Amino acid sequence: MTLILIRHGESRANEIDKSEPLFCGRWNVPLTEHGKAQARALQGHPAILGADALYSSPLLRAIETAKEFYDREIFVDERLTERTLGVFDGRNIQELKADPAYSHYFTDPRLADFRASFRTRAPGGENYTDVTARVSSFLEDLKKQNYKKVILVSHYAAIRCMIKLVKNLSEEETLALKISHCEPIQLEL
Repeated sequence: MTLILIRHGESRANEIDKSEPLFCGRWNVPLTEHGKAQARALQGHPAILGADALYSSPLLRAIETAKEFYDREIFVDERLTERTLGVFDGRNIQELKADPAYSHYFTDPRLADFRASFRTRAPGGENYTDVTARVSSFLEDLKKQNYKKVILVSHYAAIRCMIKLVKNLSEEETLALKISHCEPIQLEL
């Protein structure tokens, strides 16, 4: 089965992050006009032609991306959602650093790697091990389907973890992956 992994287009949180760094996580924000244009540019892309199905994260930015280039039924699956950063979702990073309740997440070396870690979590959040387990369950269920090609519209961390599983990457290799908006990644499952 061929998997076409697509990270959603630029979201409002991605746009805000350029001037006021924040943690998006599962903050449910729409696409920007630029993000919609990125998604529309996928129409007719050779990688997506002939797909049997499209699965999307339930977050608005992923669903909007899918609707911009795919005109058939979209299957929504929670397991494709972005990694939650718990109480940090949608929060300004500078404000969190200044908050005595959370400042230690930025100064304590045992906690400071929560942004990209297979072990450490933000308060109430997930780490990459949690996301890997979630997307592994999705991929196992997907294998039971009789698809030849499937499009998955998802998010940065979830896509990294799917690539880790399919390519059997190490944690270090996984965390080094760069996933761009609306650039199809083809894998064989």
